[in-house]
Amino acid sequence: MSTPRIAISGLHRGENPQPGSGILRSIRLAYPNAFIVGLVYDAMESGIYVENGPDAIYTMPYPTSGAEAFLARMNYVLGKTPVDLFIPTLDSEIELLSHLEDNLSGRGLLTCLPDPAMLKRRSKSRLHKLAEQCGVATPETRAVYDLESARAAGAALGYPLMVKGQYYDAHMIATEEELIAKTSKLLAQWGAPAILQRLIQGTEFNAMGLGDGEGEVIGLCCIRKTILSDKGKGLGGITIRDPKLQKAVTSLIGELKWRGPFEIETIKDERSGEHSLIEINPRFPAWVHFPSMFGINFPATLVEMMTTGRRPPTLPPCPAGHFYLRHQVEVLGSLHQLAELSTSRDFDAIPASVTSKISASLP
Repeated sequence: MSTPRIAISGLHRGENPQPGSGILRSIRLAYPNAFIVGLVYDAMESGIYVENGPDAIYTMPYPTSGAEAFLARMNYVLGKTPVDLFIPTLDSEIELLSHLEDNLSGRGLLTCLPDPAMLKRRSKSRLHKLAEQCGVATPETRAVYDLESARAAGAALGYPLMVKGQYYDAHMIATEEELIAKTSKLLAQWGAPAILQRLIQGTEFNAMGLGDGEGEVIGLCCIRKTILSDKGKGLGGITIRDPKLQKAVTSLIGELKWRGPFEIETIKDERSGEHSLIEINPRFPAWVHFPSMFGINFPATLVEMMTTGRRPPTLPPCPAGHFYLRHQVEVLGSLHQLAELSTSRDFDAIPASVTSKISASLP
């Protein structure tokens, strides 16, 4: 496919960025002429307005609207702007889309996702069972469905502890009062269950990779987080070579026979020195573009895998000692763009060239 046409979601680039913009930048490196369609849920997703960003933008219904609404809108999008590949980047939409692969492929739109059974096995509420099967450590975990069970689980685990939403959000909790307030909010926002975990003291690590669906890892990049935001998000990281982490990752991906992108989060216990599994996310992380900058391009490899239908060559190991820093930049848009995206469900597209034309017209 000389000029791939690719839909990408998750274009927010703010304090807690989504992976879409990093994926887009990596694809542009390998396929400069690729036609990129951004699928957004909010007119304020800043990646809409960046220079050399998406070629077209369409608003989408939230995944909670269900399959019928999502497919109806996708029919409209494909009728206006043909697309061959779709790389979703948000956990909540991947949960829905894993059930719709046949529906999408019937429309000529290819995805590369884990199936629903894989997703269920790596869910936060079941992760401890998977870790035990693979011989990987994980913090003691309790899934709670109401405030009374949260109270009981908090007492059993002890404070401080971590409380997490079904899809997003994680908070360190020091008291029962904090636990009740945060759990109530997470249950309302993301639904049940909320996840309580015993707190592990240590350094956070991430492993990004791509599974071939047969139990093998096509590529792997491991980092140690070096800078964290006040919300615990990685603002900086450095590539590492850690055989224990690599062994844990290959064991987990082999057991799941994982298909497509993944991010595995661990904490290295400062007392035992072993990695404790925290999460397996069914998508690339926000720092996905970082390895592309030193020549190891995970999104481009995913595109090759999707377009050829074959396993691409294994990516070379990521060398240790490269680091990234996340920094803030300003983007430019027009009120016309914002108004159209905010008020009209039928708005079709914003050419990426509009921003450049605005910039050129400024004094």
